[in-house]
Amino acid sequence: MSYMDYNEFQAIMLENSYQQSKAVEVYLNKASYYTRLINRIVENTADKQLIVRMKMEKFIKMYNDKRIEAVWDAISVAELEKLQGWKFIEDGEEFILQLQIKYQGKLKEATEFEKKQVELATLYEQAYKRGKLHD
Repeated sequence: MSYMDYNEFQAIMLENSYQQSKAVEVYLNKASYYTRLINRIVENTADKQLIVRMKMEKFIKMYNDKRIEAVWDAISVAELEKLQGWKFIEDGEEFILQLQIKYQGKLKEATEFEKKQVELATLYEQAYKRGKLHD
């Protein structure tokens, strides 16, 4: 995985006509969290001995890998939302309503894929709300 800064993220989003939905923000918030951790480590070790700074490098690398992974997860969600034609959080309730109409209230009859979409919509909604509580 490459470095992946915000400009690269924006370029990929623009190039593919992906939208920055609330589910995408869940992962961007996660990436931002790792960036803050890295910055704190760098600040807190700036005046320390070289050996201390070198020991902290493994944590910086680990958190940076997690940050990059979160950014790629954000892109993957944006891609999935584009492919399915609706956003997990913004359009989730409407999707569930459409399923209830389609199956006349018997959501047990929904396909496994539709059930997974509902599950993801619910999980992203919860993660988004949790993220907003911590801001």
